[in-house]
Amino acid sequence: LMVKSYYHFGSAAGAIKRMLQYSEEGVYFVIGNYFVDNIKYTGSVGKVFDIAQLSASVSSPILSNDREYPYFSRLAPPATGQSKVIRETILNFASIQGPRGWDRCAIISTTDPYGVGLSEDFIEVMNEQDEIEIATYQQFIYLGEIDGTKADVQVELREIQDSKARIIVALIVGGYEDLIIDANEFGLVGDSFVWFVGDSISGNFLYNEEAIALSRGLLGTFQYIPEGHKERQYFDDLWLRSDPTIYYGAGETVSPYYYLTYDMVLTSAILIEELDKQGLLDSEEVIPGRVWTNELRKLSVNGTSGLIEFNSIGDRVQPASGSFYDPDTRTWKEYAFYDDVQGYNKIRDVIWHSGTNEIPDLDIREAFHYWSCHDGKKMFDPTGKSISLHTPDGSDIDDIDEDYHCDQFIDCKNLSDESNDCASNYTVLFIVFGCITGFMILVCILLIGLVIVYGLILKYRRLRVASPTFLLILLVSTIIGYSSVYAWFGKPHPVACGFQPWILGLSTISMIAALCAKNFRIWRIFRYQNVKQRISDLDLLVLWFAMILPSLVILVVWTIVSTPTATMEDRGGEEHYVCTTGGFTGKPGGLIFFFILVGYIAIVLMFGVILSILTRKVPTMFNESKLLAISIYNLVFFGCVIIPVVMVINPINPYAAW
Repeated sequence: LMVKSYYHFGSAAGAIKRMLQYSEEGVYFVIGNYFVDNIKYTGSVGKVFDIAQLSASVSSPILSNDREYPYFSRLAPPATGQSKVIRETILNFASIQGPRGWDRCAIISTTDPYGVGLSEDFIEVMNEQDEIEIATYQQFIYLGEIDGTKADVQVELREIQDSKARIIVALIVGGYEDLIIDANEFGLVGDSFVWFVGDSISGNFLYNEEAIALSRGLLGTFQYIPEGHKERQYFDDLWLRSDPTIYYGAGETVSPYYYLTYDMVLTSAILIEELDKQGLLDSEEVIPGRVWTNELRKLSVNGTSGLIEFNSIGDRVQPASGSFYDPDTRTWKEYAFYDDVQGYNKIRDVIWHSGTNEIPDLDIREAFHYWSCHDGKKMFDPTGKSISLHTPDGSDIDDIDEDYHCDQFIDCKNLSDESNDCASNYTVLFIVFGCITGFMILVCILLIGLVIVYGLILKYRRLRVASPTFLLILLVSTIIGYSSVYAWFGKPHPVACGFQPWILGLSTISMIAALCAKNFRIWRIFRYQNVKQRISDLDLLVLWFAMILPSLVILVVWTIVSTPTATMEDRGGEEHYVCTTGGFTGKPGGLIFFFILVGYIAIVLMFGVILSILTRKVPTMFNESKLLAISIYNLVFFGCVIIPVVMVINPINPYAAW
């Protein structure tokens, strides 16, 4: 048995050349090769020249391919387990702390096979769930191992900063110390950030003091190396007593790669012993790589890194672990391990960047101003999450976005958002309109009393000629019409929005119908002056109701099919609670029914115009054509000028529409 060693300085070309020399020398079992950049080539060479290989630490998922690398085995399980332990760690703390902030992560990797392969594997693992979003994936070229060049990651860190991710997964082969220092300058390191690194970083030591201080609470992944078993304790004791002049680093902290390297030699020795027991070493025949590989994968060894067993494609069967970095002792401490069978298993609490075991609050939001409806003033939430903003469609909302203040739309039930500190004051507007409207209603009520007393009781001739019954109908319709103003007061409400077309529409058509009915009787009487006729108030009431009935039908169908209601709509870039059309049709059903109603009113008005012309020569005492003509003029002006202007202005500025 001859043991030969060769250091190729990370050069793939050098490694391939050495593998070809081994083939010529009849060497069919090679251990070492710590870098995936080399093994992906030497593994192919081993396949062609029948050379078995055993690596201590390479974890890249791309090597889990028995077709491409049939004679390659490793003491490190594939990094898929590391990806899963990151995922399960995030999900675990999100379930405790709440998902906000723990639901977005950013990836930054080196462009080498290790970084790319591990990142692709991590993305694939994350795609198996939908609770965590990958906000951005950035890459940079790392040349530090070759020429010591510091990578420029300014663009990549700015992209991560813009992504708003609070979890940063650095799947890099090296250059961590420079990366974390640069990230700190971008404000990406602190108590409200969580950083993960892969085994290439967590399996090594940190030396830069600034990077060490920034790395408190850094989470790393590695294969699970159990604590407390005798093989590990024996190695630790022996390592601490060894002479550092003979064994580099002896007497200091043990890197997990030391366990794997030791176990690589131990496993190789046990493999050789097993082949010797089989008599293969005594034979003069060459032991091919496939035999070395087959026997290696049958082994079960208790090593310093735990139980060593391989699956059929040469990957070690071992859970993945998560560790946190302790800058005080400059060691990594395992906090949990995970595999698909046992799931996520906690070992100890994580000591985070804050220096405590309190889980970081990643739900960091921008501070904002808001308007308090109840307090009637602008207020400030410095945390960005103490106050939950309400939408205006609530019944009695309190805290709303500051943009709702003085925007001409009423969003608060008490009108404070459009009254306090606003140039346009709805409270004053409603008081003025309410007083004027109330005064007009009182006048109408007074007139009702006068009509009853002088028209029905005392039976004054002038009032009797004007028909007290229809005067009362006119006055009641007028009162209802005035009262409809109050349906537009305050914040929109589905009931008020539903009553608006009924109150205003019926009162309008009722007044026009009453005037037309009265003038119709005058026209009939004076058309046939030589014929004695009697047209009672009851007859006119039938005519009045006949003219109102179509409008009732229109309003009933309108209410059923295109129900007027209140809901949230976009007005000027903001969602506001406004009266609109619901029902089966939604918009523009309400507008269609509105014009149908207006069209019917126009027909009745035309009937009134005809009656006004026909009765223009009636004796003055009975002649109401001028009154009817003035009413028609006002309604036509209202319909042709006022309504269109209001319909155009109201969606933009309801205050101006008032």
